[in-house]
Amino acid sequence: MRYFFFVFLVSINVSISQNLWFETDINTEINVLKPKDVIPVINDDNGNIALFFINSKVAFGKLHNEEGQLIGSINNISIPKKGKNLIGVIYENDWYTLFFSNNNNNHLSSVSVNFNSGNYSFNEDLDIDLKNQKIIDFIIEKNRMFVLTVSTKNNILYTYKATKNEVTKGFTYDLSDKNFADSNNASYELDLLLFGNSGYSSVEIIDNNVPNGLEKTNAFTKLYYNENEGTLTITNNVFDKYTYLINLNFNNGKSSFEVIENSGFNKDDYYSNSNSFILSDKIITVYSSKDHLDLSVYNLNSLEKLKTFKIIKDEAINFKNTPIIQEGGEFDNYRELEKSSKFLRKITNSKIGVTAYQQKNYIVLTLGASTEIQTNPYLAGTFGAIGGVVSGALISSFTSYSKTKSTRIECLFDSEFNHLKGNIPSNNYDNIVEFKNNNLKSFDSSLETLFKHKNDYIFGVFNKKTGLYSLYKFIQ
Repeated sequence: MRYFFFVFLVSINVSISQNLWFETDINTEINVLKPKDVIPVINDDNGNIALFFINSKVAFGKLHNEEGQLIGSINNISIPKKGKNLIGVIYENDWYTLFFSNNNNNHLSSVSVNFNSGNYSFNEDLDIDLKNQKIIDFIIEKNRMFVLTVSTKNNILYTYKATKNEVTKGFTYDLSDKNFADSNNASYELDLLLFGNSGYSSVEIIDNNVPNGLEKTNAFTKLYYNENEGTLTITNNVFDKYTYLINLNFNNGKSSFEVIENSGFNKDDYYSNSNSFILSDKIITVYSSKDHLDLSVYNLNSLEKLKTFKIIKDEAINFKNTPIIQEGGEFDNYRELEKSSKFLRKITNSKIGVTAYQQKNYIVLTLGASTEIQTNPYLAGTFGAIGGVVSGALISSFTSYSKTKSTRIECLFDSEFNHLKGNIPSNNYDNIVEFKNNNLKSFDSSLETLFKHKNDYIFGVFNKKTGLYSLYKFIQ
């Protein structure tokens, strides 16, 4: 949640209006099928909006055109028997295909739905040979899903491409000649590196075009997909000494590997922590101990270091725009810490994270550490994070941002990472949270969704009193 530090030297708050886009009546279906979540799919080919309401055994769907008119409906869509997690949706012509994985993430299945005919069909086994491989994550595009895996025997990555009708082997990215080393420079296997410490969130797909909470960006391994270029950048911070970058091209099978030695690293630090975040053409790294912290900004292409900001335990933090905030703690929902030493101790003892987003010509950066928050266990954590299929289903990043449990500072910079004085501006997520808190207290928050349609944010929620599912458009 945004804390406003009222020093009126910079005024860049977002001007945004809200209106009801359309509503759909789901009262009859919801009483019988009792969905646990809703998945929006924007069809870029014709502008239609499909809403799939889903639980662990069955789903139903509503299809609307851009004017909000109901043009199709289908009920009692059975979920594949081993389909425990929804991992994505693609569309092709009149068909929408929902993909599922089992709890162990080693079996994939799908169900395809046609709103025009009212028919649906199963594929209980997508038949991907995952022997000696482990699935890292799923990359969703308009009419295809990529499955990214890593060998458990050697340092090789694989991709598979799933469409409505088939699964085909993609590219092999052989990194066996690369040296993945720990902080003592001992060699490490790639699969162990990627999945890190099971005590923390290991792998997250990041949409860095929107605000994200530290609960999402503190993952050891983060995936950034550029759909326009067909490239995937993987960053890893399991070991405090290094930030690893792996770039995969899904169009030509090429790959690259880079290493950043984190600024401020000291092998004699008894406790330490590190992480990173990619924003546009820059990568931000952070290394902390109980005595000091280095926050550095690099050019993503050349890896030239552009800026470094430091925190010393006995000195004031000169690049923060808020107090040191502790929110969602065991005893207090909100408190402020006065000393830099307390901030360093808390973030070094937990899982450090850094996240940033651009707003107009400014950059808002959050630095701190967080604890995990409860999310819907049925949806895979990466679902809808990227790709044209849902035009950016953002509920995961919105939840981590709006329900944060963290110790943090927030900072304001210009586009070249020169620090600016002033208050942290509100953003689209802040406005949606405010609207929700002021207007939707009677609504069932278990059926919330958030996605982008063209340049607008769409917030969906179910009204238990009326039986209507409402989609609100936030126009910037």
